[in-house]
Amino acid sequence: MNKFLSSFTKAGSALVLTLLLLQPLSVFGQSVINIESFSRAVGATLDGEQIQKLYNARLTTGNIEMVCDSAWRFINRNEIRAFGNIQIETPDETIWSDTLYYYTNRDLSLLRGRVIIMQDSTTLFGKRVDYNFFTKVAYFDNGIRLEDQDGTLIAERGTYFQNQDSAIFKGNVQLSDSAQYAEGDSLFINRSTQYLQLYDNIFVADSTNNGTLTGDYLEADSTGRRFVDGNGYMRKISSDTTDTTHIFGDQLLLLERDSTNLIRGYENVRVWSRKFSSVSDTLLYDSSTEVFELISNPIAWHDNIQLTGPYISVQMDSNEVQQLKSYHKTIAVQEDSATGRLHQIKGDTLIAGFTEGNISRIKIYPNSQVLYHTKNEADEPDGAVEYSSPQTVMYFSNGDLQRVVAGKNDGYFFEEFSGLSDRKLDGFAWNPERRPERPKMEAVPRFPPVPKERPFELPNRYLEYINKGN
Repeated sequence: MNKFLSSFTKAGSALVLTLLLLQPLSVFGQSVINIESFSRAVGATLDGEQIQKLYNARLTTGNIEMVCDSAWRFINRNEIRAFGNIQIETPDETIWSDTLYYYTNRDLSLLRGRVIIMQDSTTLFGKRVDYNFFTKVAYFDNGIRLEDQDGTLIAERGTYFQNQDSAIFKGNVQLSDSAQYAEGDSLFINRSTQYLQLYDNIFVADSTNNGTLTGDYLEADSTGRRFVDGNGYMRKISSDTTDTTHIFGDQLLLLERDSTNLIRGYENVRVWSRKFSSVSDTLLYDSSTEVFELISNPIAWHDNIQLTGPYISVQMDSNEVQQLKSYHKTIAVQEDSATGRLHQIKGDTLIAGFTEGNISRIKIYPNSQVLYHTKNEADEPDGAVEYSSPQTVMYFSNGDLQRVVAGKNDGYFFEEFSGLSDRKLDGFAWNPERRPERPKMEAVPRFPPVPKERPFELPNRYLEYINKGN
């Protein structure tokens, strides 16, 4: 009888505990935690607090459902802890983690270990993530990896705002897809509008357009607009890879319109290419016309020719200079390859034509002025010609002057004398020290490529989820 009573008492205690565990838990009027199933339940105390341990548990609260290897419910405070093989389902996302601390009064989850958050077409990976189920904001403070149909993004830490479809990433930020790569120190991005701001030490490589961008700040959007502010640099390789153009400026603006690319450069703009180089305050380029427009204090160089004027346009054709134009009090200076003397041409409008990349014709009008240094058969200096004319046309072969056609003119012929090489027309400008040079070092990424591998071994429940075709 005593044994029977003793057994009955133990069984009754277990039944009471089970019934208590099956009761929904409402803590101070906050979210109700429902226990849907478990394989085993144990009552215990932890640091003097009463807890309930559930094994192979499935819990729900509102529209959140969780399965895990084990779960601890704290009876007298708003906290649940889950351990091992955790999977959480909501209408908006699916989450996997090794460890979870869930504070029901704040809808806040501290996810630790191998954390994966899948939302629509976006999957995020991290090792320490604080996630709010109400605001849908996730904080990654120990590495973040974002993957979607467009590519992969990694950073040392980040914040993801699901409702706004936006994110902030900080520390060694890298973005990569099949056509582009970008890196910087921090990034703000709105994915729905494809708007982004990339800050500090930016590097962008675009394999589709054979282009590279660097600078202090980059702003871009879905229209194809790219704006670089601070130490802007762009490298553009021609489609046939035979030529490379380098553009520097305090600010660079790139616009894509259908099949046309527009480039705008502002403040301290410098251009270097194999065929010409320039400096100016403003640069305008249109890929459909292949015209560079240099505005405000521009200087352009081609081989041994320097062109200076308030406005200069450079017409390119298949990577070769086809025509140079300059308006309003322009002056061109050519350094003689044999004597080193400076031939000078001045007027209101100057048009220089090129054949196969070599200067072939210069027309200057009206009010043209010419100072041309002559030489003898031994290519030694031998006087100079200086004259004024309403119009002058000069014809060249292989860069050497062959013939001059001028209208009615007034001029002089100077015999050779010691100071003749220093003679200058009004407005003379010769600035070889300002001529841009090809960069000695190409811009390259600071970081190794974005790894294809995820940052940890994938959890079993995640693999099962993926393999089922979800």
